[in-house]
Amino acid sequence: MKKSVLLIALLFAFSISAQTVSLTKSEIFKDSKKNSSLVFSLEDDNGGLITIRSFIGGFIPKLKGYYIQHFDAKLKLIKEVEYEVDNNFIQNAFIKDGQLHIVEFDHDKKADKIVFNVVSSNLKDLKFSKKELLSFSEDNMQKYFGIGIFPFFINNFSQMDGNHMGEVIMSKNNTFFAINFDFNNKDKETHKIFVFNTNFESVYDKLIEKDIKDKLFEYNSIDVDDKDGTVYFLGKAFENNSRKSKKKGEANYHFELLKVNAEGQKTTAFKKADKFISSMELIKTEDRLSCVGFYGVKDQGNYNGVCLFNLNPDTLAMETEKFTPFSDEFMTDKYGNKENRKKRKQKKGIKNIDFKGIFTMDNGDIIVNAEEFFITTHTSMNGSGGMSTYTIYHFNDIMSVRLDKDGDLKWARNINKAQTGLTNSSYTSIPVGETTYFFINCSDNIKKLSADRIAFKQTKAKKSNLYMISIDQNGAFDFEKLIDDKDSKVYYKVNDGVVNLNDRTVILPGKKKKNTRILKIKF
Repeated sequence: MKKSVLLIALLFAFSISAQTVSLTKSEIFKDSKKNSSLVFSLEDDNGGLITIRSFIGGFIPKLKGYYIQHFDAKLKLIKEVEYEVDNNFIQNAFIKDGQLHIVEFDHDKKADKIVFNVVSSNLKDLKFSKKELLSFSEDNMQKYFGIGIFPFFINNFSQMDGNHMGEVIMSKNNTFFAINFDFNNKDKETHKIFVFNTNFESVYDKLIEKDIKDKLFEYNSIDVDDKDGTVYFLGKAFENNSRKSKKKGEANYHFELLKVNAEGQKTTAFKKADKFISSMELIKTEDRLSCVGFYGVKDQGNYNGVCLFNLNPDTLAMETEKFTPFSDEFMTDKYGNKENRKKRKQKKGIKNIDFKGIFTMDNGDIIVNAEEFFITTHTSMNGSGGMSTYTIYHFNDIMSVRLDKDGDLKWARNINKAQTGLTNSSYTSIPVGETTYFFINCSDNIKKLSADRIAFKQTKAKKSNLYMISIDQNGAFDFEKLIDDKDSKVYYKVNDGVVNLNDRTVILPGKKKKNTRILKIKF
């Protein structure tokens, strides 16, 4: 009884608010395929919604196509098509003048070429027509790229770095888009960027070559400016011909920022020898260019705080840099009031921090949202003496930090949770006004921790309750249940949500086997 009273008091201390959002649900519909993921969510001029969900199938699971659905403002399904694929896949999509435009990558094996197509349709009928935007064959590869790599480009996809096989990046307001190719050129870090406006007219293209071995350069982040299609490109360059993160007690790498447009290229480099930064993300707004990341004081991968670099977007000159350690409030959130443990962790650093979202507020403040994510592999023996190995994906605490425009800490909070598996774990977040919101699945059995803390506990998918957690401008917590599992025929995939900052909406797909529902959360 005493424990229950304490927990009730604690919940009121966290201030359970009245619901501040509207929820709109579609009817439940059945997919022909069981496994689907929300890839894009686009809002039309009438408050309607286009969703694009990929689906997989086959004995060896692979991408088979996309469900493209058009809903009205009340999420009544207007039109649906299955867009089947073979050697093609959707790279990006946007709506303009009542038309849905898809930018598609296609490896045309019959014609022995790689093609980027624009696939367009009127929203009313979803009948698509296709137009070639770019194509690369052995004949024109030298013209476009200045390097003779075509046989490898087609026949050996390892020639492409990571998943940057022509990634398509939209500018914030969909004024321009860039197609970025990252090539595995052993002797030089090599990129080719093509920039188009949304009338699909070429604005410029540039070959980027850096005099550093490909294996010694890590691509981090890219952003496209809405003004003129300028591309900002951030990467990490290792030094001393070694990928070791530390040499003689100092960081063995620096970061390089490139500015690329029709007039040419500019580059700047920066580092802090006594700080270790695993990676950073670019932030480009109308008059500001920033790089933000987590840093450690002893080694890469053990984080002690957040760093911010502000640069002049025209000249790339460094204007301010700031390294801000995690606050005592943050460490108490995470570890309680055990001072010795907090000091050890503060000194040693926190591991397994994974970027989830970086947002700029109207006043220039920056919100950095992350999650404690890691993977463990286990081997066990069955009854007959055979060995089996399995992998567990861990999605633990939510971490959120708010910095002012100069990098000074306003607040840093840690929200305790422990989840495993890919089904109903993780979260989706969105900033609205002065408040940051997080959507998670959890049990109603909220756990009391020491130091007046609580932890959100995982539950099975079919028992998932959809909760909304908020952090206001002062760093104060708040939470409320939005949907009870008893009232829902599906669970909502918060690890698969799509955020629309301009319309202040979050779109979540609901799933249970082949049953699917779309949920719109609007502020």
